[in-house]
Amino acid sequence: MRKRLLLIGGGHAHLFVLEALRVQRHQWLEQVDVTLVSRELHTPYSGMLPGLIAGHYRPSECHVDLAPLAEAANVSLVRAEIDQLDLSRNVATADEREWPFDVVSVDIGSAPPLFSVPGAREHALSVKPIDLFLQRWRKLQEEVDSLERPVHLIVAGGGAGGVEMVLAMAHRLASRRDRVKWSLVTRDELLPGYPRRSARLMAKRLADAGVALRTNAAVSQIEEGKLHFADGSNASFDALVWATGAAAQPWIAASGLACVDNGFLSVNTHLQSTSHAHVFAAGDIATDPQRRRSKAGVFAVRQGPILAENLLRSTSGRDLIAYQPQRDYLSLLSTGDRHAIASWYGLVWQGNWVWRWKNRIDKRFMQRFTSPFLPQSE
Repeated sequence: MRKRLLLIGGGHAHLFVLEALRVQRHQWLEQVDVTLVSRELHTPYSGMLPGLIAGHYRPSECHVDLAPLAEAANVSLVRAEIDQLDLSRNVATADEREWPFDVVSVDIGSAPPLFSVPGAREHALSVKPIDLFLQRWRKLQEEVDSLERPVHLIVAGGGAGGVEMVLAMAHRLASRRDRVKWSLVTRDELLPGYPRRSARLMAKRLADAGVALRTNAAVSQIEEGKLHFADGSNASFDALVWATGAAAQPWIAASGLACVDNGFLSVNTHLQSTSHAHVFAAGDIATDPQRRRSKAGVFAVRQGPILAENLLRSTSGRDLIAYQPQRDYLSLLSTGDRHAIASWYGLVWQGNWVWRWKNRIDKRFMQRFTSPFLPQSE
């Protein structure tokens, strides 16, 4: 009897699964039916999002079209957003449609936790989902052009995502610096977990871009046009971008899967659910409680080939292989212009050459999944 493999989400790790299914299709095509259900058919590459915001890339340069990948891999592609996983019947649902499975893999990423601060859901613009953020960003640029008075734009989040985002936005609107005031607020220090030299260099880039930095400022409540901080102070804004923390979609925990850290799917060294052996996960939505790592795209990319191999092995009953996350990783943070800061095992570099290095890495990734696909020999 043919096995049914369901892929939920078009994240970075699932791109490698599609690649493996294409290359190895002679090994599984007669035994497995594969379906990919994704909220978007053009999945964004997160590493190039700041460059897109800053104006260095076109949307087509940093979005992977899932349709040709799925077609080349003999995978059925469906545009839908899964909202429930019924493990008693092994069925995933979305908008009253159902997809049955024998093995399922989840790669849906995460989003900033808007529910963590009262008023954030109503008054803040989340950087994820990325497609919705890009729509709002285009509208925001039009609003800035139409206003006669200066505006104050605040980005909340002092981690890599928030810093890259505010510098990218400030670079894109640099010609309107006289009418746009920028602020970055964070409850912690700037770039926690990074070498302190990285934080100092980034603080200088923020200052040079005209971005006011406020650290150790926990937001306690948000009203329309106003941030309230835990120390009793407040700040007015015209637009607020939320780029702090990571939260899981609630249907993961509601399904009965073992979860950690408020809803992230708990996996073992095989990227397999610790409670349901036929469920796999990778990327931000997955957490190995024995090997915790930051929610960074580099881990989803490294997990991809291991996930692909284990999904194929699981459909044929073979032993699974282990994923060993690296202790540290090369971090390349763009600073708005064609300049970047690199950190690796405590070493820090900066310069335009670092941005060119990052650009080459990012374009190589995109080329891997956007080049024309030729039929593979059987």
